[in-house]
Amino acid sequence: MKVEALHFPRRGAVEIKQREIGEPGPGQILVAVRACGVCYGDVSLFHSDDASRFPTYGGHEAAGEVIAVGANVTRFKVGDAVALLGQNRFSTHTIADESQAMAIPGPVTDWRQWVVEPIACCVNGVASAGIEPDDIVAVVGCGFMGLGLLQCLRMSPARVRVALALRAFSLDQARRNGATHALRSDDDGVIAQIAALAPARPMPNQYVVEGFEGGPCDVVFEASGTLSGLRRASELVRVGGTLVLFGHQEGEVPVDGTLWHMRGITVLNASPMIAKDFTQMFYRTVGLLTSGALNMADLVTHTAPAREAQALFDQSKEKSYIKGVITF
Repeated sequence: MKVEALHFPRRGAVEIKQREIGEPGPGQILVAVRACGVCYGDVSLFHSDDASRFPTYGGHEAAGEVIAVGANVTRFKVGDAVALLGQNRFSTHTIADESQAMAIPGPVTDWRQWVVEPIACCVNGVASAGIEPDDIVAVVGCGFMGLGLLQCLRMSPARVRVALALRAFSLDQARRNGATHALRSDDDGVIAQIAALAPARPMPNQYVVEGFEGGPCDVVFEASGTLSGLRRASELVRVGGTLVLFGHQEGEVPVDGTLWHMRGITVLNASPMIAKDFTQMFYRTVGLLTSGALNMADLVTHTAPAREAQALFDQSKEKSYIKGVITF
């Protein structure tokens, strides 16, 4: 069947293009896509100077309604609402393996709430971090992913949840989404400010080298994907603490190996691929969204129908932009 899909022909351009997809085969479902989130990767593609990346399709944060099922499908029927994993979902319709779909409660009144994949990444990131009761946790960078982490951290045993960002808008959003404190990440006194937020614990019986006593945080999430964010996050980690690389540090990135080594920092690369079974994280996230513990729609600032996608992508560098969703 012919479908309409978002197509990226070159840098800074997105258009509607017809393409052909087949009928659902064994174990597959055909889904009418109602909404698809705009990932940072999609925004990066749109603004990319790398001509080799074009032309291409995109989208991997879809939700919609099942309109046909293939042979041997046992979990879904026509009319079911589902969230999807998988690529090239900026499309009016898409084929998905049954294993790539998760049922969501219907009837759906706001499909933006069910763009599950990105918030599932945040659930996975927090789950991987090993946060313990009374921990002091910081999130560096308060774009969509940083704010999603803060929503998840509200359910963690962390005592202090500090958000660090450069913009007042981002810090305000951080307070709304679960930060107990929100501070400027470029403030020279921010380490001392965090240290003063909670009474100091007795020093553990660790091997500490003079000059490398460590920062005030047990766990720090680097969610900015920037070198300055990585440096600040590294400085905040205590001796023996955990640094979670959550933002995408693209390409080769210089790190302070001496600092990491002398503080004995555990460094986790908490991309979705760290999960032994990311599908299970997807299921858990649907449950958390259903219960209201997480609210995806609160993080969506820009929504546009597919025919107005160019305007949404053009706005993706505005200060007020957190998350975009394309509707079909």
